[in-house]
Amino acid sequence: MIAMVSIAAAALGAPASAGAFRVNPVQIKLPADQKAASLTIANSDAAPVAIKAVALAWSQQNGEDTYRPTDDVIISPPIFSIAAGGTQLVRVGLKTRGGGAAYRIFLEEIPRQKAIDGQVQVVLRLNLPLYVLPAGGGKPDVSWRAWRSADGTIDVEATNRGSLHLQIAELSAALGGGKTEVLSKEMGVVLPASSRIWKVRGETLLGSGASFTLKVRSSTGEIDAPLVLESR
Repeated sequence: MIAMVSIAAAALGAPASAGAFRVNPVQIKLPADQKAASLTIANSDAAPVAIKAVALAWSQQNGEDTYRPTDDVIISPPIFSIAAGGTQLVRVGLKTRGGGAAYRIFLEEIPRQKAIDGQVQVVLRLNLPLYVLPAGGGKPDVSWRAWRSADGTIDVEATNRGSLHLQIAELSAALGGGKTEVLSKEMGVVLPASSRIWKVRGETLLGSGASFTLKVRSSTGEIDAPLVLESR
């Protein structure tokens, strides 16, 4: 029996680990003057590990991440084995490039041919972002909205009109009187020319029409955005 564990690499964290193998860096940034980037994958297991690398185009529609197959990304080698305690250098490049484009690189362990009877063989998978940076590096330009939906949840939407992605680590609401309520600790990214929505649990203290300051912990520092909770 084979089970798969999918691990999304933390956008703001240290080198990613999937048990048997570790990857550095956890996010790939390809500047405008750079044709390719490198990943170092280390096998910390006591046995060899075989890995397959696949790239998907990454975009955002209706506030959600979407992925589709792509031939834009070149990964070399796409399939490889790493000896116990060994490392492998993987090169990632593009056939064509456009500033602001984004992809996800999936590193998936290939299951061993023979599994031990009665045991579950876990297939480990790492999910890494690949950002194609525009000339000059670019910068994000993000605006925020929030509304209460008919089902009682609160939706917080970030719209990025800039040329660079913005990584979000936490959303909170400053309610006045020194009270702050954490809305979401779901990490996410707002891609250029895109929008992303965070859905917040309905028991928040905010009511429709309430004014509050949205406090955003992001890769560029803390952002304060005065908002009024809309209703729909």
